[in-house]
Amino acid sequence: MATIRDRTTAAPVAPRIRATSVDTWMDTDVRLFGRYVKRQTIALCVLGAPAFLPLIFASRAVITRNGAALDASEADVLGSGSEILLLCTLLVTPLVTVTRQRWFVPLRRWYGILMACTAFTDATVAAITTSFAGGVFGRLAGHSFLLVGFVNTMILVPLFLTGNHTAQRWLGRYWKPLHRLTYVVWGLLVFHLVLLAGLGFQRGTNGPSSGVDGTPIFHQRVYQILACSLFPFVLRLPPVKRWVEAKHKEGRGIVVFWAVLPMVLLFLLGFAYIVHEEIVKGQALFSLSAGDDG
Repeated sequence: MATIRDRTTAAPVAPRIRATSVDTWMDTDVRLFGRYVKRQTIALCVLGAPAFLPLIFASRAVITRNGAALDASEADVLGSGSEILLLCTLLVTPLVTVTRQRWFVPLRRWYGILMACTAFTDATVAAITTSFAGGVFGRLAGHSFLLVGFVNTMILVPLFLTGNHTAQRWLGRYWKPLHRLTYVVWGLLVFHLVLLAGLGFQRGTNGPSSGVDGTPIFHQRVYQILACSLFPFVLRLPPVKRWVEAKHKEGRGIVVFWAVLPMVLLFLLGFAYIVHEEIVKGQALFSLSAGDDG
C-alpha cells in the first residue's frame, strides 16, 4: 500500500505509481439506475460479492442449528472458504506487479476482512458442533492439525481489528510489520493442510481414491494450495519484482506475460478444484444434505 505521510514529520511521501489506461477507464463515471457511479465501484462490487458465499452456504444450517449437517461439512465449507479468500487476498499484489494496474487494490482489504470473518465463524461453529472428544478445547485444538488451525485463527484477530484506515494511521510505521503476519497465516495454512491430508497419502473423500475423474493429485488439498501458492510467492521475491519492473520500463511487458503464464495457469488449475469443492459441498450444506457424500 502507498506510504501515508505524517504531517508532523518530514518523512517523504512514496512516489505515486502512474495510472494505466485501464485505471483511468475505471475511474470514469457511468449512469446506473439514474445515478452516476464509477466503473471501479461497479467492478469491485461484482468481484467482492462472492466473498459472502461461504457464510451464505453455512447460514441455513447455523440458523436452524442443524448439528448433523454442520458436523459433516462445516469445516470443508468454511475452511475452504477461508482458504479461497486468503488466496484472493494474496493474489492482489502480484497482479499489481504484473499488470501495473491498481484499480482492484481495495479488494485486498475486502477479501482479508471476509476471510477473517469466515475463519472466526468456522472456529465458533466447530467449537459447538463438531464430534471431536474433549469439549470445546478438544474440538478446537484436540489434534495437531486442529491446533495449527486454531493458532492461525488467533493470529487473524489483530489483523482483523487493525484492517482499517483508522488503525493504519494510529499504528503508523508499525502497521506494515504487523500485517506481514499474513505470511505467517499463509505458511500455517499450508502446514495445517499437510497435517490434515498427510502429504498425499490420505485415503477417503480427499485422498487419491477420490480422483474419479482421473486426476487424483489435484484432489489433494496440499497439492491444491501449493499450486496456488507458487505465483503469489515467486512474484513477491525482490529480484523477480525488479526484473518485472525493468521489463515494463523497457516496454517489453509481453516478456513478463509469457514468463508468468505457466504459474498463472497452475494457479487457476489448483484454484478451480478448491472452488469446485466449495460449491458442491456448500450447496449440500445449504440444502441440509451435507452428510451425503455420494
